[in-house]
Amino acid sequence: MTRRILALLTILVLPLTLRFVGRRQRKALVPQPRGMVLGLYAGVPDYDYHEELDRIAATGATCVSLQAIYRMDTGHSNEIRRHPTSSPTEASLRRTFQQARVRGLRMMFFPTINLRDEADNADWWRGNIRPDDWELWWRNYTAFNVRLAALAQEGGVEWYSLGTEMASTHAFPDQWRRLAAAVRRVFQGKLVYSVNFDSHDSFTFGDCLDVIGINTYDPIAKYDEYPSADQIRDAWWWVVYKARTLQARFHRPVMITEVGYPSVAHAHVGPWDFRTDKPFDLDLQNFLLKGAFGVLRHWSDGEAVFYYLYGENLNEKPVGGPQDRSYAVWGKPAEATLRQYFHEPIWEGHIPPRAENIHEAVVQSLVAWHRKLRDYEDAELPPWVVDWEARNPGDAAEALAIIMKEPPPSHRIPKGEER
Repeated sequence: MTRRILALLTILVLPLTLRFVGRRQRKALVPQPRGMVLGLYAGVPDYDYHEELDRIAATGATCVSLQAIYRMDTGHSNEIRRHPTSSPTEASLRRTFQQARVRGLRMMFFPTINLRDEADNADWWRGNIRPDDWELWWRNYTAFNVRLAALAQEGGVEWYSLGTEMASTHAFPDQWRRLAAAVRRVFQGKLVYSVNFDSHDSFTFGDCLDVIGINTYDPIAKYDEYPSADQIRDAWWWVVYKARTLQARFHRPVMITEVGYPSVAHAHVGPWDFRTDKPFDLDLQNFLLKGAFGVLRHWSDGEAVFYYLYGENLNEKPVGGPQDRSYAVWGKPAEATLRQYFHEPIWEGHIPPRAENIHEAVVQSLVAWHRKLRDYEDAELPPWVVDWEARNPGDAAEALAIIMKEPPPSHRIPKGEER
C-alpha cells in the first residue's frame, strides 16, 4: 500500500518538478546581449528615434547602445559642451530611454566627445586631447558625466560609458577612479570605459569599472588588396585574445562596444574610415562580418557585442541601401548576416572560458610584445607586461620559448619604416 501511495505521489509531483526545472533553465539561458549602436545625432536635437528603435528590435537585437555626441572646441579646450545641433536634449534622452525600454531593449548610454570640425581635422581627435588645464578639464568632465549618468539612472539604463578611445587620458588613472566614484553616487548600473583597438596596453584603471569595452577596428591584412577567410579569422581570434587578456589583468568582464565595417573597398585596411572616395564593396563588408561573427559566436564570455552603426544622416530616408558607403547594413548582404548572428544560440555567461583559454590569450599577448621587441628598434614593453612577467615567470618563459622557435629578422626595423 505504501509503495502505491509513493508511486502515485511521484506521478503527481513529476509535472510540477519538470515545470520548476524548465523555469529555472529558461531563467538561466539568457541570450548574450547583442545589438546595435544608435547614434543620437540626427541633426535635430529633439529628434524622435522610435522608428530606428523599432527597426533595431525587429532584427532580433536584445540591446542598444545609445551614443550621444558632445564636443570640445579644440584639443586644448577645458570645457565639454553640447553640440548645437547633434547633441540630444534631455527631454529627447528621457523619451528615447523610455522607448527602448518599452521595446524590451537592454540599454547602454554612450556619451562621446568629438572635437569641433573633427571630420576635417587630421591632427586632433578625442584620443590625443591635451587640455590647457587638466585639473579644470577633469572637474568639468566629472560634472558632465554625473549629470548624464543621473538621467541614465532615471531611464533604466543598464550600462553607462564613462568614456571611449581617450588614450591621452590613460595617464591619469586616479582621476578616472575619482570620476567613477562620483558617478556611482547617482548611477546604480554598470560602469564601462572603451579602449580603442590599439590602446589596450596603456589602459590601467579597469579596477574601477564593472565592464571593460573594446572598439574593434583592427586592420586586417593591411597590405593585401583583399583579405582571405583565414586572415579574418586569425585577426578576430586576436581580438578575443586581447579581450581575455584584459579580463585576466583586471578580473572584469569585457564587451565589444563597437564592431563594424563600412561597405567600401579596402574596409579591412581601415575599418574606422567610411569618409573615403573608394568604390562601394557590399560583398567585402559582408565577408568581413561573416568572419568576425564566425569567431565571436565562440565568445560567450563576452558581456555584450554592439554592431556599429545603425546609420549616418538619419534624416535622409531611407537609411542604408546599396548606394550607402557607411556602416549601415540595411538593404545590403550584411543585413542578413547580422540578423543571423543576433539569433545565434549564445547564452550570457553560459560557458565561461576555461583557465587554459585565459592562459593562452595572455601568453599570446606576451608573445606579440616580445616579437615587437625583437623586430623594432623603438619597441619597449609596456608596464603591465613587465609587471605580469615578474609575477608570472612561467608565462614569460612560455612566451619566449615560442619566440625562439621563429626565425629572427635579418635586422631590426627603424622607427618610421614599419611596413
